[in-house]
Amino acid sequence: LDRVLGPLEQIDFDISVIYSRPGAVDQKWHSDGAHQANAKDAGFEEDGWKTSLADAYALCLFIPLIDLDRERGYTQFWPGSHRHRNLDGFGTVAELAKATYDGICDAGSGIWYDYRLLHRGRFNVSNLVRPVLQIIPKKKWYVERVNYGKESIVRD
Repeated sequence: LDRVLGPLEQIDFDISVIYSRPGAVDQKWHSDGAHQANAKDAGFEEDGWKTSLADAYALCLFIPLIDLDRERGYTQFWPGSHRHRNLDGFGTVAELAKATYDGICDAGSGIWYDYRLLHRGRFNVSNLVRPVLQIIPKKKWYVERVNYGKESIVRD
């Protein structure tokens, strides 16, 4: 975390459980966090991701609480999509190009990704709820207000 987001004293954490109910359909491709205003993306130069991409402001760690498979579903990721701000709406292209990663894994495993990465929850045709623990280490200045509400379930 130190290398990506900075020293621990500059980082906060959001924690939640997200879940998919039996019968859920595929989500649309999306990122949980947008590129920040005036932040650079990688462009399309060969080494642009090394020289131009703005630093991550948040990461996400998915930890499934049950095994994820093709029946219960999983999260599908588009690796590298966080490098470009204008890929919203192109998730189908990633599928056709076989440029996706299926997050099929065992309970307790972890998948890390940049908060800007495009991904989608896949369908759940099982009879089980699919819970996933989500830990978001983020720079203290970033406040998540879009995906998970504005009010903490923890009372001081």
